[in-house]
Amino acid sequence: MQQEIVKLCGLTKEEVRRRLAPFENKGLEFDIAEDCLDVTLTVTSTLSKKDFDPLKSWIYRSFETEVYSAFGQGLAETAAALLKRNGKTLAVAESLTGGMICSALAAVPGISGNFFEGVVCYSKQSKQERLGVKATTLSNYGAISEQTAIEMVRGLNVPPVDIGLSTTGLAGPDGDEGKPVGLVYIGVGAGDFIRAFEKRLDGSRNEIRKKTANLALYYLIKYLRGEVFTL
Repeated sequence: MQQEIVKLCGLTKEEVRRRLAPFENKGLEFDIAEDCLDVTLTVTSTLSKKDFDPLKSWIYRSFETEVYSAFGQGLAETAAALLKRNGKTLAVAESLTGGMICSALAAVPGISGNFFEGVVCYSKQSKQERLGVKATTLSNYGAISEQTAIEMVRGLNVPPVDIGLSTTGLAGPDGDEGKPVGLVYIGVGAGDFIRAFEKRLDGSRNEIRKKTANLALYYLIKYLRGEVFTL
């Protein structure tokens, strides 16, 4: 019996199933578990290792952008291991996620060596006073914007912090600033290398918050691997 556990982020269970359609009737069985865009794909087969390995490689190539772990490690564990390996110190600023990212990281033993602080900057005033987001940025673009997410990261990047991670968006039930529920921005980086990602998410208020937190950890992983600017 051959088995492979692949961790993916950014796809729904249905999207993963559709992506796997070309592998039907090839002697493989798939178990797909999804928790707010964080997917565990378990592939099992009675094929020999010689026959299984090429199919396994094709599956990885099919999910090349979304794979974050081939060892069964979750998002927070993978991010913590990369922070330690790279000798980097992280700070996090959360608006709509309200501490979910920090809580996930704090659950990983030994994270204190690479996690400096977390800030829940829920209001516009907090974003200005705590993180230095410009009033003109908030008035011209709004709190839910790429520009604000980037400035939130810049506000975190004060020594000893090497990397900032930020979230801002609308989890509902109502929109704001003329923007729809589910619009979120995730910022990650340092110095001149900061990128913000715009996502349109669906689901309940807490599902949107959890999806945002999961995606933020995923983009942090990609940044630590030097892959974030290729997404």
